[in-house]
Amino acid sequence: MIPVKSSGGKSRLAGLLSQAQREEFSKMLLEDVLDAVAGAGLVASCFVVSSDREILELAARRGARGVPEERDSGVNDAVEAGARASGAELVLVLPSDLPLMSSADVRALTALADGGLDVVVTPSVAFDGTNALLYPAGAGFQLSYDHNSFWNHLASAAGMGMSVGVSTRPGIMLDIDSPDDFRELASSGSASRAARFSRREMV
Repeated sequence: MIPVKSSGGKSRLAGLLSQAQREEFSKMLLEDVLDAVAGAGLVASCFVVSSDREILELAARRGARGVPEERDSGVNDAVEAGARASGAELVLVLPSDLPLMSSADVRALTALADGGLDVVVTPSVAFDGTNALLYPAGAGFQLSYDHNSFWNHLASAAGMGMSVGVSTRPGIMLDIDSPDDFRELASSGSASRAARFSRREMV
């Protein structure tokens, strides 16, 4: 499940990129995530949730399924809408801005669930946001994509008596929100679309 904001996203990069550049960058980020999902053999069961028609068309071209929203209503609502549309019992939520994530990273997350864990969470670098969440849909697990979502998701799992694992794979922990994140991506040496774009723009 990949929730994607409309074209107004990445506003914190306005000091570095124009709106047109931010829109282009956002699409590259999504393609990088779809590359990783496809390499893990999961693109046929991948759902992209967005109110942006171009994003949904991009997802369809890449073999993923689009779930249209009337408007951006927040990540919690987007994930719940996607879970209903998918009918899946187990949902892996990935942000659309993880340009260093590999197929091996995705497979590692699903392997933890295959090993018997009910919930798997990957935090952001600052250990406040949630950069990956694998959870059982329909089990009453409380989504909490807001302030300190990582800790809130751990608490939700613990409160329901669910077994939970924390994965700190570096490729998943870097999401791109701030100029510092953008600069870190530019210096990463990654060959992803978004990384190559960041290096061009930082010259």
